Amino acid sequence: MNPLSTLLSRLALSARVRTATHVLGLTQIIGWGTTMYVPAILARPIVDDTGWSRTAVFAAFSCSLIIGAVAARPVGRIIDASGGRTAMAVGSGLTALGLLVASLATTLPVYFVAWAILGIAMRLVLYEAAFTALAVAGGPDARRAISVLTLYGGFASTIFWPIGWAIAESFGWRTTFAAFAALNLFICLPLHALFLPKAAPAGSSGASRSETAPRSDAILKDQDRNFALIVLTIAFALLMYVNSALSAHLIDTLVAFGLPGGTAVSIASLRGVGQVAARLWEILMAAGLQPMTLCLVAIGLTPLAFLILLLGIGALTATMFALAQGASNGLVTIVRGVVPLLLFGSKNYGALVGTMTAPALMAAALAPALHAAAVDLAGHGVAMALNAAAASIAFLLVLVLAMRLRRRA
Repeated sequence: MNPLSTLLSRLALSARVRTATHVLGLTQIIGWGTTMYVPAILARPIVDDTGWSRTAVFAAFSCSLIIGAVAARPVGRIIDASGGRTAMAVGSGLTALGLLVASLATTLPVYFVAWAILGIAMRLVLYEAAFTALAVAGGPDARRAISVLTLYGGFASTIFWPIGWAIAESFGWRTTFAAFAALNLFICLPLHALFLPKAAPAGSSGASRSETAPRSDAILKDQDRNFALIVLTIAFALLMYVNSALSAHLIDTLVAFGLPGGTAVSIASLRGVGQVAARLWEILMAAGLQPMTLCLVAIGLTPLAFLILLLGIGALTATMFALAQGASNGLVTIVRGVVPLLLFGSKNYGALVGTMTAPALMAAALAPALHAAAVDLAGHGVAMALNAAAASIAFLLVLVLAMRLRRRA
């Protein structure tokens, strides 16, 4: 079988989950592209037009992540009950509302209100919500469906950064927000309302658990379950911190270490290439891996990326770092959906993922500011060393968990 045929066979989904996966794939591209990726392209035009400080503009975004962290668990419970359809349709409406308010904002308080709305809306429409909808619809196909879904999501910035930039350059940032609101209202909302499962079918939780979870993991005692939940929550929060810090500061860091600005931008963008490549690898070659093994690979690639920098920061090592760290982030997105499902089952999956997501969102919100403070106090080298330490601790925690679960098998 040639590689293309292999890829297509691995991407094939059963009828029970196919429609939901592809619908969610499209809405994830729009959802991520019109919310999380917006500050990167609109912050400068907003600052130039309004006179607001760059710090204030990004503070509104950070506040939205903190609000989302607080809302993550109750939102997860709502999605558990609704099966995704109602909650994600409402989320699309709220996303449109938040973006519309942002387009009309003439004062900073109104702009902050817009992002407060978006903070709740993003929890209803982005990955964690979509993973829960697939856990309801997918049963034993949920792992593959989640992998395919994240492959879609990897294209969000590739598609929406150029689109958003072009609209902003031609018509202004307010029109960009308004256009993005229209996409969520007239495309995402109807798709969520019409094509997602309405609620979990009776008995699905037990079936999903027995069919999708490895036997040793399906009978975790409460002590092991709680230990696994705590370890994974901390590890994912540490990785989200590192990824958020790098997303905000990697270009400046590479420039500070001597790379030209254009080269630094090009190399930093390779993180997206590594992300998509890793997700393709997972679909093609890693479907048979145990969830904890995949988790170790995903998290372990980030400390490995930092080790590469010990060879010296130049164009080659920086490229290898960007690809490896991007691959890690691409796989971590998958394991954040798959590992809880396979270890704990689909019962109360949304609330469980919400519990694990809240600290990760808080870490992501604080990371850019904390990294900047570390740079101001001790320089880029120390700030990067702290990121490396956080990633290494995350890997060691997951390694301890994997060894504990193996002994229980």
